[in-house]
Amino acid sequence: MRIMAKNHTATKEQRQAGAWRKRGTKSVGGGMLALTSAVVAAAMLATPAALAGEGTARYYSSKQPYVAPASTSYSAIPSRYHLAYTESVARHGSRGLSSYKYDALLALMAQSAAENNYAGFVSPEVGKEFINNVNAITAANVGNGYGMLSGQGAIQHQGIGERIYQRDADLFANAAKQGLRVSYQSSGEPRATESGENFKLGFDQASNGLLANAVVAPNNPADNNSGKNFDKNTTTLYFHKTDNPDGTQKTGEAKERAERYQQFVANDGGIAEAEENVTNDPSMTTASHNLLSQIFTDDFLASIGKEEGQRIWYNTADGTKKGAANCAAGADPAKDANACGDAKKKIASEQDAAMDLYNLYIIAADMEQENTGSHTFNFDQYFQGQHAQEAKTFAWSLDAEDFYEKGPGRAGQDETYRIAQPLLDDFFNAIDTRERAGTAATFRFAHAETIIPFAALLKLPGSQQQASELYTYENNPWRGESVTPMAANVQWDVVVRDGTDVSGQPYQPLVRMLYNEKEIGFNDSCTPIADGSTWYKESELKSCLNGKGTTVDARLTDEEGQPETPGHESTPDDSQKAPGANDANGQRKHPVKSSANGGDAVKLAKTGSNVTPAIVATVVMVSSAIFGGSYARRSRRKASIDCLIQYPDAAMDLGL
Repeated sequence: MRIMAKNHTATKEQRQAGAWRKRGTKSVGGGMLALTSAVVAAAMLATPAALAGEGTARYYSSKQPYVAPASTSYSAIPSRYHLAYTESVARHGSRGLSSYKYDALLALMAQSAAENNYAGFVSPEVGKEFINNVNAITAANVGNGYGMLSGQGAIQHQGIGERIYQRDADLFANAAKQGLRVSYQSSGEPRATESGENFKLGFDQASNGLLANAVVAPNNPADNNSGKNFDKNTTTLYFHKTDNPDGTQKTGEAKERAERYQQFVANDGGIAEAEENVTNDPSMTTASHNLLSQIFTDDFLASIGKEEGQRIWYNTADGTKKGAANCAAGADPAKDANACGDAKKKIASEQDAAMDLYNLYIIAADMEQENTGSHTFNFDQYFQGQHAQEAKTFAWSLDAEDFYEKGPGRAGQDETYRIAQPLLDDFFNAIDTRERAGTAATFRFAHAETIIPFAALLKLPGSQQQASELYTYENNPWRGESVTPMAANVQWDVVVRDGTDVSGQPYQPLVRMLYNEKEIGFNDSCTPIADGSTWYKESELKSCLNGKGTTVDARLTDEEGQPETPGHESTPDDSQKAPGANDANGQRKHPVKSSANGGDAVKLAKTGSNVTPAIVATVVMVSSAIFGGSYARRSRRKASIDCLIQYPDAAMDLGL
């Protein structure tokens, strides 16, 4: 895992001196890996591009790397109330390819194009570069583990964990005094658990270990290693499939719910028609040909297809339909089953090939720290200038699929998002049982398939509008890049007032919501405690979010306590800038010191964390005998990092 061992701590002096060492890592040539200044720079400063969209023309769809708010301000807690609980759900952070698929198929296609002195490519040079790019991203995924969290993903969740502690520091200080605990939950998928582990690392580092050992013992541990403190909860965090991540089957109501959802998506005529219309849209045909024409000759592209004399490549060792299993070079299938491809996957059209290439482009944005050494890849080059429009077209295609199958979907149905009801119920149940359970916080880690329907169920910004006609970017605001970027998160803060009201009943807890760390109001069907407030009575939320009329006055009476002026509670700004610290693109060039947790740790740019030791150590895993000694084979999620190698002087020499 891309975390440090829990039993390893470092002093401030050690961090400053860069004295942490790497233990338990295979050496190359009998010695410790040397980390070059260039790699250090990449580790410290790698930040994803700004949020994709019309302005940036990146169009990463749901593979958009997380970007934390540049600055944040939060409304004050209403008078006579105090913060008593917080809970969240987050998508896993940036990851690599989920399996040997897109890279496998493009490698087979490129192999055919390279025949007869690269006759299928527009030039031998273009062909060689394309093949090198595909092979390089394959090597990076073999080294990192297919489907596993990337270094970028680790940074994202470390930063989120750090900032949650900073935001709610008073809550956690009181929790420590009262002996309250923190609950960590995972879907059970390794990358979700790994995200949580990195979140906990950031949280514990920011709090100086205040609640590091105050963890709710899981009923069903996510795994036997780093995730042993995480409760595996597939009912609330992996509700979309009958099969659980560990291969077991759901039972009872959870199974029935998943089956109904899967049958609806598979058999609904409206979904099928919409997705067919997207696939067959002329813009997809044009975009596919334009994109591929940079790389392959028209004659070669014309040879792709199902007609007699044309070619299809299946994901097998030789590309034929009945070929042997196709596994990534250097991979150990016994340790990484996802490194072997599904033989049913194929390239049978220009559109198939173009979408595979687009998928490599968007996942490359999440693998910046693995994009180094002997496996450096560049897929951005294929989507520059006029070809940025192709990226937009393909993003729309992926967004349409998510929109119809997991999001708001077509008008007149709620099956695609009502599947998230168990998670919403769990949010309320956790509030109602927090005192009895003795918990101060619940942190959940899951997937896009969790966040997308949850966002639609809550009617979060961008997830409110269903489609009464074909979903397009012109008629609907839904975008995967903003609804569910990597590490997307929803957090509820809960405040309470001691005592009872005039009727003798306990005061209603009040709730506010943060979406990707920005405070927002609940949807318009919910009434806040006062005009302009983002605080709501829990009773009101139970009514409005579950589609029932409220039976309790949603407004806060004078007797109950009026809210303070909003907007005066703040959190440390992660984007503090020193003079001359940003380049022309607004990206950080120099690390900025912060004392937010009482130390002098280096602050990373937007997605980053104060937990620099773990981040920089991540990049050290860049060697392997398999790949010429340049990439360290990580023991997938069971590996942990106890170390840090830092070269601040070298970084400064580079003007960083």
